[in-house]
Amino acid sequence: MPRRHAQEYDVLVIGGGLSGVIAATAAARNGATTLLVERDGALGGTMTACLVGPMMTFHSATEQVIRGLPQELVDRLVAYGASPGHILDTSGYVATVTPFDAEGLRLIAQRMVLESGAGVLFHASVTGVETTDRRVTGVRLTSQGVERTLTAHTVVDATGDATIAALAGAPTAYGRPEDGLVQPVTLMVKLSGWDRETFTDYAIAHPDVLRLSRRGVAPYRTEHLVAVCGFSDVLQRAIAAGELGSLRREHVLFFNTHRPDEVIVNMSRVAGVNPLDPDSLSAAEIEAREQVHAIVTFLRRHIPGFANTWVVATGSRVGVRESRRIVGEVVLTASAVHEGRRWPDVIARSAYPIDIHAPTGLSAADDPGLHDDFVSQGVTYEIPYRALLPQSVDGLLVAGRCISTTSAAHGATRVSPSCMAFGQAAGTAAALAARYGSTPREVNVSELQHLLAQQGASLA
Repeated sequence: MPRRHAQEYDVLVIGGGLSGVIAATAAARNGATTLLVERDGALGGTMTACLVGPMMTFHSATEQVIRGLPQELVDRLVAYGASPGHILDTSGYVATVTPFDAEGLRLIAQRMVLESGAGVLFHASVTGVETTDRRVTGVRLTSQGVERTLTAHTVVDATGDATIAALAGAPTAYGRPEDGLVQPVTLMVKLSGWDRETFTDYAIAHPDVLRLSRRGVAPYRTEHLVAVCGFSDVLQRAIAAGELGSLRREHVLFFNTHRPDEVIVNMSRVAGVNPLDPDSLSAAEIEAREQVHAIVTFLRRHIPGFANTWVVATGSRVGVRESRRIVGEVVLTASAVHEGRRWPDVIARSAYPIDIHAPTGLSAADDPGLHDDFVSQGVTYEIPYRALLPQSVDGLLVAGRCISTTSAAHGATRVSPSCMAFGQAAGTAAALAARYGSTPREVNVSELQHLLAQQGASLA
C-alpha cells in the first residue's frame, strides 16, 4: 500500500511555471508559509520544459507595463548571464522581446522561490481536491507511490489548465464559441550551426521577405539577437509541393539565442487538439515531431544560413497555447483589451496584442479566427482582480493563462510576462487572505494594490 502524508500551509501554489514561481515567491515574501507543487523536476513550465521563448512582452510602444517580481526575475537572469534583458523585437510584432537561456531560467526560478522561504515539491501530480462548503481546503497528490493530502488556507491554481478550479466544481470555459476549438499546439526545436553572416547578408539584400520593426532591416546587422518572421512565399510553395506534410503555417519564425550559431524555431502547428485529453495530446506529440523533421529539412534546403544546422533539442512536450479557463467574477473581453479599459480592482497591465493561431490549422484567408489584433499605439489594458476569482468556489485564486477571459481575449493574456504579473497578484492576495483569515474574495483590494505597488508592480 502507498504511504500517506498530510501537511498544512498558509498557501499552496499548484503549478511551477513562471506564474506559479512568481505566485509562490510573492506569497512567501508576504509572510505566508508556502509550498509550490510541480509535476516535473524543474521550474519554468513551458518556458523551460518546452523551450518556448523569448518572453513577449514587458512593454507597450511607449513604456514598460510589467515590472515588479517579473522584472526581478529578468534582472537576476541578466546578472547570471542567462539573458540580455529586454531588446528590440526586430520582427516588429511587439516593442520588445526578452530572450533567455532555459537552463539559467530553471536555476534562477528555483533560487528565487527557495530564497523567499517557500518550499518546492517536484514530481507530484494532482489527483483531487478537498473542499468544505464549496471552499477549497486542500489538494490530493500522488508522487512516486506516495499519496499526500496537503491542506492550506488558500490555494493558487497555476496549472495553466484550471485543473484545481475544475476539480473543485468551479465553472469553466473551453474554446471559441462558434465551434469549441482551441489554438493549436507547437513543438519547439533548437538548432545549432546557423550561419548568422549568410543569413544577415541575405536579409539586408532582400528586406521585402521579412516583417520588420520600425527600424527596418538595419538591426539585423547591428543587433546581436534578432527575431525573424518572413519568407512567406517560399514557405507556401514548399507547403503546396508537399514538403511539409500536414503543416499549415504563414511564416518562417525563429529567434537566435545568446549563442552565436543557435536558433529556436517556432513553426510546427498541430490543430484540432484537446490538451485536456491524453489521447489527443499523445497524437499531437507524434504529429508535431514529424512536422519538426520536415521543418528542419525545409530550412536547410530553402532558408539562407541553415544549410549546416543540426537539431540540439526539442521541447520535452508540445507547448499548449489554450485550454480550459475559469469563469470568474469578471470575464475579460476583447473589447476591454482594445479599449484599454480601466478597472477599479486592477492588479496588472499588459500591451500584448490579441494573438490567435488558427484553431483549424488553416491560413488566415481560410479561417477568420486567425488574426493578430493589435492594440493602438501606446494603449495598455488592465487586468481586474476579479478575473482571478472563480465563481462559486472560495479559498481559490487562479494565475497564469487560465484566468477568466473570453477565448479571443485569452489570445492577449496567455503570454509569460502577463502570466507572471497575474502570479504576483495571486500570491500576494493569497498571503493577505491567510493573514486575515479571510477568503480571497474578501481581500481588501486597496491593500492588495498598495502591496503590489510596493513590490514594484505597474498598475497605472
